Amino acid sequence: MLLKIEELEQKIAQNPALKIGCIVDTNVVFATSFPLDTYNDWGEEVFDTLHKLNIPIFTNLNVRSEFIDLNRRVLIPEGLIDFYDDYSELLSGEIESSLKSLKTRKNKANNENRTFKFNDSDIKQFMQMFKKLEHSSGKDLWQLFCQYYLLPYIENAWEKAVQRMKINFLGTREIESKEFFDKHPSWENMVKIVGLSGIGSSDAMIINLFQESKIPLMITADVGVKNTLLGFMAAEKFVLAPNPTN
Repeated sequence: MLLKIEELEQKIAQNPALKIGCIVDTNVVFATSFPLDTYNDWGEEVFDTLHKLNIPIFTNLNVRSEFIDLNRRVLIPEGLIDFYDDYSELLSGEIESSLKSLKTRKNKANNENRTFKFNDSDIKQFMQMFKKLEHSSGKDLWQLFCQYYLLPYIENAWEKAVQRMKINFLGTREIESKEFFDKHPSWENMVKIVGLSGIGSSDAMIINLFQESKIPLMITADVGVKNTLLGFMAAEKFVLAPNPTN
């Protein structure tokens, strides 16, 4: 069943099992962590409501890895623009023109209230460009960029999210103790979800984790995950997602 955040408290009164906890996916954790994300306000409301109602929040290793990668894709272009602003007077040629163009694209996304993310091709383009230049320290420019413009912002990103959102980690110990699982989430079931829905394997893994768990509520800001859950979910389980108009 699909829920709205404003329905959660009433639904708990009708279904006390919802107090067991919920599973959150990468998109809702990222949206709540990143103020410019489309669903940031919704995510903030979700976690504030969960905390108020004392509903435990869980996620897994897969979400942690995806969260770091999403941060990488957002923080690298932000860092490159900061680098450009700091050193534009010393830059020329390909690097200067590429960074100037990047800043224009990023400003356009900001004006349109869009989260600006790099893909792997974008990152490789700037990595190769920066690696051509060597600093007097012996490091290339990309190494120095990462050291001062990426690492300080990404190294504690997950820990900050965990503390802010009070996230618990569903790991092997919980699975073995049978506290939240009747059986171990299987590779075969994950592949079956991919085959029946066409969804990516990372999303299928979190969906499978939810399906195999005793936890009755899944929270996602991803339309594909929401729609797949609604197609596969048992009747006694619930998914909480943004309203279509959000």
